Amino acid sequence: MTTDAARPLPLAKQPEMVSTADIATEHSDQPVTTPTVTAQCQLPDINAFEQRRAPLRQQLQLYLQQQLQDEVPYTELLRALPAQYLPDLALAQRKLLTNQAKNPQLISEHRLKLEQLQQALSDPATAVSQIRNSALFNATLIAPDGMASTFSLKSMLLSAVADDMVLLTKALDGVELSGSDYAIALRHMGKAQLALLLQKTKAPAEFRMEGMNLADIAVMYFRADLLPLLASYDINPTEVRGQYSAMDLAFTALDWSEPKSTATSTQKADRTQTIRYLQQRGYVLHGSLTQQDGVPALAVNSIWNYGPRTQRDNFRQIITDPARIALANEQQLEPVTTAAVPAEFAAQVQPLQDEEQQFEQAQQHCQQMRDSARQAEGLWTDAQIRTALQNAMKVQISPNAAATALHQQDPALVDRLWPTPKKDLIVPTLNQTGRERVIERLQGAGHPIRASRALKYLQQEPALALYWQPQDVEYLSYLQSKPNTVTFWRELLKHGFTLHLQDIHGRNLYPQAFAAGPDAVALLLEENVAVDQPSVGPDALDLALDISYRDKKLHPALLEIMQRMAKPEASHLSRLRRLQQYQPEVYTALQLALAKESELLAWLDDLSRYDANPVLAVVASE
Repeated sequence: MTTDAARPLPLAKQPEMVSTADIATEHSDQPVTTPTVTAQCQLPDINAFEQRRAPLRQQLQLYLQQQLQDEVPYTELLRALPAQYLPDLALAQRKLLTNQAKNPQLISEHRLKLEQLQQALSDPATAVSQIRNSALFNATLIAPDGMASTFSLKSMLLSAVADDMVLLTKALDGVELSGSDYAIALRHMGKAQLALLLQKTKAPAEFRMEGMNLADIAVMYFRADLLPLLASYDINPTEVRGQYSAMDLAFTALDWSEPKSTATSTQKADRTQTIRYLQQRGYVLHGSLTQQDGVPALAVNSIWNYGPRTQRDNFRQIITDPARIALANEQQLEPVTTAAVPAEFAAQVQPLQDEEQQFEQAQQHCQQMRDSARQAEGLWTDAQIRTALQNAMKVQISPNAAATALHQQDPALVDRLWPTPKKDLIVPTLNQTGRERVIERLQGAGHPIRASRALKYLQQEPALALYWQPQDVEYLSYLQSKPNTVTFWRELLKHGFTLHLQDIHGRNLYPQAFAAGPDAVALLLEENVAVDQPSVGPDALDLALDISYRDKKLHPALLEIMQRMAKPEASHLSRLRRLQQYQPEVYTALQLALAKESELLAWLDDLSRYDANPVLAVVASE
C-alpha cells in the first residue's frame, strides 16, 4: 500500500459528458497492482473456543468458591489470579453468597409486588410502611440468572427515605442492616445518615465487597469526609505493604462527576482531599514515576483497578494527569512484590492458559494472512483502522468532529467509530405487562438505546409498529430480521411503519438492507428511501460499490443507485477506482452497463486522480 492511500480523498469534479464509443479503449486503465495473496483463512470461532473451555472455567469457579468458603481472603485470590479470570472470581463469590442466602425468593415470582413498591416511592412515608410490612423485607432476592441479587428491600427502604433523617430513624426502628444494603450508596450519603446506618449494622467492620471494606469503598468514591466516622468503628482503609493499599485505589479510581444541581458540599467527590487524608496517615502508593510518549507519567499497581489496564495480565494503570503526578511526587512509592501462586492454584489456571495460547496463536497466524491479503489490495489492516480512529479522537474535540474528519479519509471509517449493538439480543416473549411497557417505549423511550431495543420487539409482534412515534434511535440493526428481512419490513409497512427512519448519526436502513440481500435493497428503493444519506458516513452507493468489489460482481441495484445520485462524491470515485484497479472484470462489466448512460459513464473519466478507498464499508469476505 502506498503512503498516498492515507491522504484525504480529493473533492470530486462535476463530471463532463463523454462519448460511449470505444468504451474498452477510453476507460482501459489497467490495474496498477494485481493481488498476489489469495490464501485466506477462517479466524478461529470464539464461540467454539468458549464452549471448549467452559468446563475448565466451571472447575476454576468451583475451586475459587471453595477457597472463599475456607475463608481465603478475596484480595489474596485477586492478586494471584491473572486478570482475564477476575470474572470467574466474581462469579464464584456470587455463587457462594447465593448458596448462603437466607430466605431466597425468585424476583420473577414477585415482580408485580416489587413494581408496586417501586411505584410507591413517590410517597416516602407510604413507601416506608409498605416496604417494612412486605413479606420480602428480610428475603434474599434471586435474579433471573439464578444468583443472589445485590438489590434488597432494605436498600429500597434507604432509597425511599433519601436524606430525611426523621423518616430514616423511624424506618430503621428495630431493623438490622448489612453493609451490602448501603455500601454503594456511600457515594451520595451524608455523615448523619451513615452514623445511623452503622449503629444498625451488625459487625460493620467485617463487611467486604470484592475485598474492600466500607472505608475502602469511601476511598473509591473520594468521600474523605466519611473516613473519620468509619475509623471510629475501627473501619480503616486497607493497606498491606508491598501488595495493595487504599492509596492505590485513590489514585486509580474512576472520576465521579456530580451534577451541579444535586451535589452538595458534603457530597462532592474530591480525589485530592482523599489522597491527602491517606498521605497524612502514612499510606504508601504501589507505583513508580515513569514516562509515556516522552511526557511524565505515573504507573500505579492496584488490585482494584477499575480503569483501563495496560496489559491483560496485570493491574497496572498508567496515569498522565499532572495533578496526580504532582501528588505522587509528595508520596512514598513502593513496588509490588510478586504474588506467590500455590501449585494447586496454578494447576487450575494452567489448562485455561494453554487453551488461550493455542487460540491466540491460530488467530494471530490467520490475522497475519488476512493483513497480507488486504495490503496487497491497498486496504488497511485492522490495526491501521484502529490507529486512524485513535488519532482522530486525539485531535478532535468531540466524536462528531472526529467523524467529520474521518469521513474525509474514508466514510467507512465513520461506522467503525460508533458503538455497535449487541448482536444476539434476546427479548422475552411478551405478556400483557411487557407489551404495555414496549408500547410506552415505542411511543417515547426517553433514550436512544432503549428506543433501539424496543424496535427488536417488532420482530415478535409487527402489529406493535402502530404505536411507533418518531424519536432518537441509537442504531437500526434490530430492524434486520435473520429469517426474512423483506417479509418483516413489508409487515411493518402494513401497520403504517416508515422505512425512512434514521438513527442519531443520520444512518438509514441501507446497511441492514445490503446485509439482508438484494430484495431488501430493492424494497428501500421502491419506498424511495434516500440513497445519499448519511452526510457523514457511507451511503447506499458506497455500500453498493464495496459489495460489488467484495463479491466480484456488480450488485443488482448499483445502476439504479447511481442514477438516483445527483453527482458523485470523492468516496464514490475512490471506490470506482478500486474496481478499476483491483477488479478489472467487474469494472468492465460496469462500463458495459453504463454504455447508454452518458452522464454516469462520465464518472469513470480520469479515475487515476483518486486513491482506491482504504476501508470497505461492508464486511470483507475473508
